[in-house]
Amino acid sequence: MNNQSAKPYERVQLFSGGGSRFAYYLGSYAALVAHDLKPDVIVGTCGGSLSAYLVNLAPDPKDLQALMCSRELYHVITAIRHVAPDEANKRLKIRYMMQALKRWHLSRQVSNRQKQQQADNYERLLNELQQLAMFRIDNEGQWLDELSHFSPNHNNLYNPTVPEIAIIASRLYQVPNQSFNQMPTADSSVYDEFKLQELLFAPPRLAASEHFEQILNSPVHTFADRRIHQSVNIVKQWEFNPAVRASMADMYYLPPTHIETLGWCLGGVINLTPIELACQLGQTVFAETKAGYDSWLAAPAIQRVFGFDPNERLAQVHGYQPMKTSSLVKSERNSRQLHWLPFADNGQQLAGQHVQKRFNIRQMTVELIHSDYDGFVQQIQAQWQYGYQRTADYIRQQGL
Repeated sequence: MNNQSAKPYERVQLFSGGGSRFAYYLGSYAALVAHDLKPDVIVGTCGGSLSAYLVNLAPDPKDLQALMCSRELYHVITAIRHVAPDEANKRLKIRYMMQALKRWHLSRQVSNRQKQQQADNYERLLNELQQLAMFRIDNEGQWLDELSHFSPNHNNLYNPTVPEIAIIASRLYQVPNQSFNQMPTADSSVYDEFKLQELLFAPPRLAASEHFEQILNSPVHTFADRRIHQSVNIVKQWEFNPAVRASMADMYYLPPTHIETLGWCLGGVINLTPIELACQLGQTVFAETKAGYDSWLAAPAIQRVFGFDPNERLAQVHGYQPMKTSSLVKSERNSRQLHWLPFADNGQQLAGQHVQKRFNIRQMTVELIHSDYDGFVQQIQAQWQYGYQRTADYIRQQGL
């Protein structure tokens, strides 16, 4: 990758998470388009994968705004709901709170961390993630179908008129248990242990390149080498609906989703800000600064499932230094390879402008509070404006 011309794309934009504030990515994309900096490829993770899909459906910002404020998208968002009281018994609700406390406790005790990794097995973790997820999606198999009429070519990943899309997720799979020194019995299995692997639903130009299959490694492998596979599983043939759902299946929010050829998929948080991949793919990269993970729920949950501290990974991301460009490239417009868009304060700036969560102590559940349609449109427009203005201000300040 020392040769800059080997990079298949000129500009890359990362949509790194976002959750229910996903629309600020759409405003940011619109600002890049307005300043003649349209990305050639978008890498979406978690909630950002939904934003990437929306761009694929409506790459023109005017059409994208119409899609963003549509009743169809409103129906997609409101299909995500909390678990109703009659869907989870009291024991499971109490278990969720106990598991949250357990994850927090384990995250504070480094010596216990390795013991916990050794004690866990595939079935136990999968059952925990399936049973303790706080939210569900109604009509999951057809969840995104209502959006499809916005683009007649919505299933065509090779449409040259739109930015190519890459989506990151992860999968859980069984591996032989090396601790067994005897033949398996009825009470044991040689596939008792588990491992995780980063998935890349690859864009066309990357999928066509054999070179990238040999160099793509999961950056979080170095933080949890016993739990995360070093190589990235590159998926070349895929559809948006299952890929978006696989990326959004982050632990304890949405349950894992099963893809026949991949197994159980656990979400994109395994590599939420894939800065290394972005800088390998393109000459110019637009990424976002991110706030740290809270130490009570988010960080322990990621530690519990993936085996690494997400704040350590975030520090690595923000400190990443891409390879220096050649003298020829330096003379061109947008010569600086990596641009950090200032979005770390989106939680504060967009307070109230997204789907609200509320803890119901009587039911022992975390409830989702969806606005009515008019309220949804107001929220989405505020997110768009925030993303657009922050990106436009950055472009002006940097003289791009």
